[in-house]
Amino acid sequence: MPRKSIELDTPFRKGEKVVATRDLGAIPGGTEGKIQLQNGISTWKRYWVLFDGKQQRGQVDHDDLVRPHQMQAWLDRKAAAEEAALAAAEAAESDAASAVEAGAGGGGGGGGIADQIPAHLLERSRAAKARLLGTG
Repeated sequence: MPRKSIELDTPFRKGEKVVATRDLGAIPGGTEGKIQLQNGISTWKRYWVLFDGKQQRGQVDHDDLVRPHQMQAWLDRKAAAEEAALAAAEAAESDAASAVEAGAGGGGGGGGIADQIPAHLLERSRAAKARLLGTG
């Protein structure tokens, strides 16, 4: 049954053995199952799965299943995604801290809405207000 290229995102076929990557109701993560029916559309792949030969579960998302021999690759991908999310959060936090330091004297400094609006938009708004009121 080997294909040219079976990756984590490759759709499962009827009869293929899979493992649940997380708890699915009463079915604990790590439980082995067998694909009974492929369902869904190209962007959201779903399956009916028979777990442990007795519990059938419908509408299981593709991301909640993995082939047994690909479990380590799935764990590696999950760890990389968590590291990337952590790095992005730290970068956003440091950007926010540097923006507060840099803009403390200019845009109100209190962390209000004016600190969240780009300066060119605030200037455009001031110019329009002055034009409408005839003060500028």
